[in-house]
Amino acid sequence: MQVKRYHAENMKQAYDAAIRELGSDAVMISEKWVRKKGIKNLFRKPVLEVQFAYDPATIPSAKKLKAVSSQYDAGIQDSGIIASADKGWGYKGKHASINNAQLEQLDSRLNSFEMKMTDFFDKFEFVKRDVTYDYPEDIEKLLEKMIESQVREELAHSFAKQAGQMLRQQPGTNAAEIVEHLMLEQIGRAEPILHKKFTQKVILVLGPTGVGKTTTIVKLAADFAVKQKKNVGIINTDTYRIGAKEQMQTYADILGVPMQVVYHSHELDEAMANLSDRDLIFVDTTGKRPGDEQHKEDLLEIVRILKPEDVLLCLAATTSFSSIKEMVDTYGFVDDYRLMITKLDETKYRGSVLNISWYTQKPLAYVTTGQNVPDDIEVADVESLVKQIIRG
Repeated sequence: MQVKRYHAENMKQAYDAAIRELGSDAVMISEKWVRKKGIKNLFRKPVLEVQFAYDPATIPSAKKLKAVSSQYDAGIQDSGIIASADKGWGYKGKHASINNAQLEQLDSRLNSFEMKMTDFFDKFEFVKRDVTYDYPEDIEKLLEKMIESQVREELAHSFAKQAGQMLRQQPGTNAAEIVEHLMLEQIGRAEPILHKKFTQKVILVLGPTGVGKTTTIVKLAADFAVKQKKNVGIINTDTYRIGAKEQMQTYADILGVPMQVVYHSHELDEAMANLSDRDLIFVDTTGKRPGDEQHKEDLLEIVRILKPEDVLLCLAATTSFSSIKEMVDTYGFVDDYRLMITKLDETKYRGSVLNISWYTQKPLAYVTTGQNVPDDIEVADVESLVKQIIRG
């Protein structure tokens, strides 16, 4: 088992670099903000230094090396490589020969990888113990509480470690208050949609299928139309999902909000013209599947034409972290967005909200807490979310 450091602007960037180079089995063991050495870096902002533990046998380059080795073993005759007791290994034909020293070096490296793989789990357990080593009792209890609330272990350890350092510097400080402060810093303040008088704002809503985009748009439309007395319009581009258009139209009719259905991107200009008197226009989109390049191009075309001032990415609080990473990476082509966390009422754990904020490094806008329109939506109460993680 080995450890490698990465310097990045945020956690997602560090994760992407580590997984790309070390493979998906790499484990984060620490993170901290550091300032690079040297006079020229004195006035530059700190960077995030993240350490990952990894087994060299699992990194992509090792897998490729093993694949090459298996080709030697399985396809030896087909490839033209021949063996001789007195002449050693060689290659038939005009190509350069492969000598014993090269093959011995290859075998040595593969044997080394295999030995490290055998010893990996014992060493990994040591890393886990080292991460949790020597926490004060009150920090240890908070660490357990965070993990019970479904906060990612590496993130929970990071908060615990920082809190422990602060306690040593300021004895007598309340540990829970320190951890809450660190969490609040991580999530930041909520950033809901704001509208200025005499302007038109386009809000694009993205997210995978099943997170509740349609219902969320209706709740937002109802809030601005009914409670804030704004002129609201809706553009529906989700024409693939069965019943989506009819569901949205029913809600729009009840609210008295005009809705335009768009089947092709060239119809967007006409839809916008028909809604020219609206203060806010919410745009519904289809759920994007990972790896669907055509869908990506379609969304980029919508962005190019509509030039939305706000983009909301809907993610469900009930979704596993691995799926969240996949969804976030799927929408990685969108530069700037805020988070809409849905289905908060369907789980008692609030750690997922913290995990999403940490991985995306994007601000929260709203959370939804049920199916009732327009009531079950609210501006994210960051302090309340954090207290629920720590205090239940």
